[in-house]
Amino acid sequence: FGGFSVSASWGEDDMWDVAARYAGEFGGFKLAAAAAYNETTDSTNMGAAPRETVDYFQAGVYIQHVATGLFALGNYGNLDSSGVGSVPENAETWYVKAGIRTRLSSLGHTVFYGEYLNGQDGGFNADSELDVWGAGIVQEIDAAAMSVWLKYRNLSYDDAVETNVEDFQYVGLGAIINF
Repeated sequence: FGGFSVSASWGEDDMWDVAARYAGEFGGFKLAAAAAYNETTDSTNMGAAPRETVDYFQAGVYIQHVATGLFALGNYGNLDSSGVGSVPENAETWYVKAGIRTRLSSLGHTVFYGEYLNGQDGGFNADSELDVWGAGIVQEIDAAAMSVWLKYRNLSYDDAVETNVEDFQYVGLGAIINF
């Protein structure tokens, strides 16, 4: 309705979730936003003790200036496990991606982007932090409903226990055909 949608689900007596979304275009901008909440009280969930609650909230927003192709995406997630099992008690993740989507050839749009992710307390131990930054290029091939990409990422992990994890860097190449 007017660009908005809402959905909900329930499984057995152990899980439920609800989500709301919006997608629209106005004043030369595309906008999409979503938020969702999930609650699980299943004894088989991530090592949790029977009937313990694990919930997850996530939200994101995407905005693009249609004329220039400039875009930004921001996401947030929060996992609250009430300290059950080996699951972190309260883990947070932030992610941002920004770039430009432009047409450089008749193949389709070319997308250049940079990205950054920060995760708190979602690692091997409490008081941990994961930082990921990277950049990439995506070439859309309209005639094949295909995208080909090349990306670079740098991952850094740190925690209070000083887990011996070295920084990791990689280059990825991939493709997807949509049908």
